[in-house]
Amino acid sequence: MHNASIFRSNIVRKLKEPHWLIFLILFVGSFLRFSHLGVWSFWVDEVLTVADAQQFSMKHFQINPIPYLAVRCSMSMAGTNEWGARLIPCLAGVVSIPLLFLMGKSLFNQRVGLLASTFLALSSWHLFWSQNARSYVFTVLFATLAAWSFYRALETDKPVFMVASLVSTILLILSHLPAGMLIPAFAGYAISFWRIGTLWDNAQVRPFGLRSRNLLIFFLPLATPLLLLALPKFRSDLFSGWGLNEWQRSPLYILFTLIHGLGVPVAVVAFFTALTRPADRAVRFLICTAGVPLFLLLIASRLFNVAGYYLFFTAPAYFLLSAVGCDQIWRAKQIPRPLHYILPCVIVVTMLSQDYIYFRVENGGRPKWREAFTTIRSQMQVGDRVVVAIPPMSQYYLPELETISVRAVMDDTEEFERRWKLEGGRVWFVVDAGNFNVVDSGEQFRGWMRQRAKLMRTYPVFARAMDRTVSVYLGESQLRFGP
Repeated sequence: MHNASIFRSNIVRKLKEPHWLIFLILFVGSFLRFSHLGVWSFWVDEVLTVADAQQFSMKHFQINPIPYLAVRCSMSMAGTNEWGARLIPCLAGVVSIPLLFLMGKSLFNQRVGLLASTFLALSSWHLFWSQNARSYVFTVLFATLAAWSFYRALETDKPVFMVASLVSTILLILSHLPAGMLIPAFAGYAISFWRIGTLWDNAQVRPFGLRSRNLLIFFLPLATPLLLLALPKFRSDLFSGWGLNEWQRSPLYILFTLIHGLGVPVAVVAFFTALTRPADRAVRFLICTAGVPLFLLLIASRLFNVAGYYLFFTAPAYFLLSAVGCDQIWRAKQIPRPLHYILPCVIVVTMLSQDYIYFRVENGGRPKWREAFTTIRSQMQVGDRVVVAIPPMSQYYLPELETISVRAVMDDTEEFERRWKLEGGRVWFVVDAGNFNVVDSGEQFRGWMRQRAKLMRTYPVFARAMDRTVSVYLGESQLRFGP
């Protein structure tokens, strides 16, 4: 009986330790990220990344080489398909989960680490980018490493941590250039101790390692490349493709994207945690890490074509702030014990519902491009052509057919009709609502097309507040239709 009691007490003690919980969280996060990894079709940006990754070399170098190099290596190991291209990004997403646990445990306590890693594991936003052959999941990985190392360097006065933060920040910038907004966030945190404003009147003493030596190790190497801005060619290459804000991505749009990605409960709890605990050094650091890039991107949105998901690298800071808020309620003695569980449960249930929608309703947030081109492949004939808004999609999934850009057809419809009548044959039209609603906002082209082609198949998808339906039309020879 005594041995049984000891055994039970040992089990209870083990269950109270966080090790089995983090392994459970890691298992759930891994299961979600590998589920349907090769089932989802590529979407436009993924196909462009895959094409560039296949050509990636010193001759065809990209300004953010890490995702292209990762996708190229991933495909060389696992195949040139959806699964193969996404394997390494998926693994980067999985590794981020225990990394955030360690950061939360280091800055606060084990409970904060467990809650933050749970939020990251269940986040449909992080899930989406973990299942993408794109750069953004790498920004979360390297931003977490950079932030954790920078904070530890200032807390412990160990230059090795600052070197680790410098290396991680360089990798972050090489993953996605706008993620370099994390550098001003670190600078803002350091400056906040030199001039204490009213918001920080009750702040703790300065970090032990906040000294010139440590700051120079980090900021001096990162400031040196700014001299390249004096070169016109460098400026041209740097801002090529940014353009003006042609998509009208307003500050409100940026905020909605961020809140939708994080989830309303996480965003609300993080906001109130920032308001109620600004004096805490670790909370102040997270406020700078989350807030400064947001402020900078809101300004940039009035000038450049930027998107809200550029802020994805700040998601760990928001999850940590939200976890701190949950922990603060958890430790409040005046709140009854059963109520301690309500807030984290609300966040977890909300995230699980978003995951359910992601898998069961939104098709992983992707249009069904592969299914649409499979429909064409099953019925195509020699001499067929395909008209599509994004030619690389057709060139990837149907390289054997001649691809024609819908913009080219719209620019000279009469010439296209003349060629169609002269050469005969069939033309497939792949209409994706997301792009056609931009290039054919008045639906003049779609009206012209429907008079000459019949609908063969529709693949409806509504994801992330947008219609992503793809429809396939087939037009026979114009000799049969007349003018």
